Amino acid sequence: MLRSPLPDLDPTADAPLATQIAAFYAAAIREGRLRAGDRLPPIRVAARGCAVARATVQDAYHRLAEDGLVEATVGRGTTVCGAVGPVSPRGDTDGAPLSPYALAALQRMQTMPGALPLPPGRELVADFAELAPDGDRFPVDEWRAAMDAVLARRGGDVLGYGFAPNGLPALRECIAGRMRDIDANATAADVLITAGAQQALDLVLRTLCAPGDTVLVTDPSYHQMHGLLRAHGLVPAPIPFGPDGLDLDALRRLLQRDGVRLLYLMPTFQNPTGRSLDLEQRHALMEVLAATPVPVVEDEYQHSLRFAGAPLPSLRSLDPRRRTVTVATFSKELFPALRIGWLHADRDLLAAMAAVKRFMDLETSPLLQAALVEFLRQGSLDRHLGELRATLRERHAALRAACRRHLPPGCTWTEPDGGFVAWLELPAAGLGDRLAELAVARGVRVVPGRVFDLHGRPSRGVRLCLARTAPDRIEAGVLTLAACARELLQRDAARPFL
Repeated sequence: MLRSPLPDLDPTADAPLATQIAAFYAAAIREGRLRAGDRLPPIRVAARGCAVARATVQDAYHRLAEDGLVEATVGRGTTVCGAVGPVSPRGDTDGAPLSPYALAALQRMQTMPGALPLPPGRELVADFAELAPDGDRFPVDEWRAAMDAVLARRGGDVLGYGFAPNGLPALRECIAGRMRDIDANATAADVLITAGAQQALDLVLRTLCAPGDTVLVTDPSYHQMHGLLRAHGLVPAPIPFGPDGLDLDALRRLLQRDGVRLLYLMPTFQNPTGRSLDLEQRHALMEVLAATPVPVVEDEYQHSLRFAGAPLPSLRSLDPRRRTVTVATFSKELFPALRIGWLHADRDLLAAMAAVKRFMDLETSPLLQAALVEFLRQGSLDRHLGELRATLRERHAALRAACRRHLPPGCTWTEPDGGFVAWLELPAAGLGDRLAELAVARGVRVVPGRVFDLHGRPSRGVRLCLARTAPDRIEAGVLTLAACARELLQRDAARPFL
């Protein structure tokens, strides 16, 4: 059994402390981090570790028992009954045993939170939920021409095995050239082609981590990474990431723990907040890491979508230890079905990841790689990116103007210089989640902030994605969000002081 940490409680949150404790262990059970037969910490231990009264922990455990998740037995303490849902707590599917990795992945898929669907019959006012490029803007004709040209010229070659586990040399050279705006020393030899950024992240974890290791992540953070970490049996630990950047004091404290193996973050146009680490913050981060061996994974999946300001250097280019890995992808800047991403790393580490990848899928599709090279050389990606950046500039400008005009005092929002997302925040924990519920009932979809919290705790914020929402819909959507926010703030102000 991997020991589960005690919950990190927020005394200022709307949710009572007992509710926070119960939610933490319920999520751990549903996501496979605690399994049938595992024991929760004794009440006195949990109370001492969380700095709460024993009655608070008793209340939380009682709620878990009422939900059928745990059972209290004299002499044995409080033990987990099993996962909730169609997956058996033994990890069986029609009698076939599942690995811990598969069981954790299935349980995560069954319980993964997301944006609320529109109520039946409710007309959509604005969709700020979907972080997926707009299919109406895909360069279909240009991509078809690139595929046709490659098949006509090299059909026999690109339809067979490419025998290039690191990726086609021509594509790696193209990528290195495009990376030099954030890393002047990028070379093709430091690039490994992957099946999208998600495989790249999986490769890093398979290469650098073992079950039980701790991986540091930002709070809030990319929710798909949460599931990937838990499927690998890793223990994520959050570091606050706010308007002033990463909490470096919290990072220093966590780096002193045993078993910290990796730091994962999005330094540019972070999902879900849209925030970026500025140059000073990047240097300060690398100074904190300088005396440690802990590798960094920087997820730069949106760095090419900058529409204002100068590109910022990658963390890898600032790391004299040569322990930072850059992950990037064409999925957001072009289209997701391409499934081509890449890793940019030191060659020794890259060789290890290439060996792991070889046993996973032999290689990424030679046909798609060759067509992408043709697409790049014809200038099609640059033309598409120019149009996409202009669209994002217009949509972010519309969002900023609407927020300034309509949102009530107490609301704050981010104003990124690129990417698809921004972050709207209300003054109290839980109000963001309540805003998402109220807004969807009125036709506006957003993603509640609890989705991006490691333990699904109440959040002040919601993510606003501009991938599929035109300026007129942005205005209408913010008007609705503003009305909902005023209502929530008035209710909150009217609550009696306890």
